[in-house]
Amino acid sequence: ALDRAAGLEREADEAEARAMEAFEAALGFGPPAPLPERPVFIASFQDLDRWSHEGILRRIAGGDTAQTSPYPTVQLRDVIADLVVGWSPRCLNRPGSENEWRILKLSAVTTGHLKPSENKALPPDAEPRPELEVKRGDVLITRGSGVTRLVGATTFVADEPPGRLMICDLIFRVIFSEGGKTDPAFLAAILATTNVRRQIESQRTGAAPMMQKITKSALMSLRLPLPPKTEQVSLRTALADARAKAAGLRDQARKERAKAWTDFETAVYAPEDDAESAA
Repeated sequence: ALDRAAGLEREADEAEARAMEAFEAALGFGPPAPLPERPVFIASFQDLDRWSHEGILRRIAGGDTAQTSPYPTVQLRDVIADLVVGWSPRCLNRPGSENEWRILKLSAVTTGHLKPSENKALPPDAEPRPELEVKRGDVLITRGSGVTRLVGATTFVADEPPGRLMICDLIFRVIFSEGGKTDPAFLAAILATTNVRRQIESQRTGAAPMMQKITKSALMSLRLPLPPKTEQVSLRTALADARAKAAGLRDQARKERAKAWTDFETAVYAPEDDAESAA
């Protein structure tokens, strides 16, 4: 049973990896996986030609080789209005309750999913800054970390967060233009691709184990392909579907593992307990 659970987790990891490879391939960041390996994405595109190895050769900044992309390359500054940094006042040394204003810790946004519980309470005598409150649909980017892979880590706030949570000064919030051409969830996904991560890591400042940071100007200069907005939505939806299926496999693995230990303990201890009851 434990082997089956481990197999489900491996399957989840492989499914997520294949989905990300297909997402990057569609953007021209690498050759597409064979058709059988990416069924989730096929339904998202009517024009399968863009999955071929042929296309427009384009040099993507930060890449080592020419890439294939059917889309124009833009800088981040071309598709967003601004990046706003948070605030880090002296906080209480404990998490805040939902009735208190709180400041998110860096760890709240380094996994790709918002963790509202990772926060510190704002002192009662400190004036909150409501304009820094986290909202559904936000794209949050880490400004600094002691770990290279967490510098510039991006989180899309998909669900309505608890109220009174503010971003700290190690987190940027993306400000989108009214009627802009960029889907927020798509932007968060593309900022996590290998090519864009390479650009971020090449422009970070500082050295481990000290705090490493990425500047606003460096982030604004990131180069990325920009599909039409409808295709952005198709791409990020397909990627999210694949990740949801992977999450389902991991949940199944957790249940399988828990049941395995419960059955094992029942088999070992139940006979003795029954014998004592009978006596």
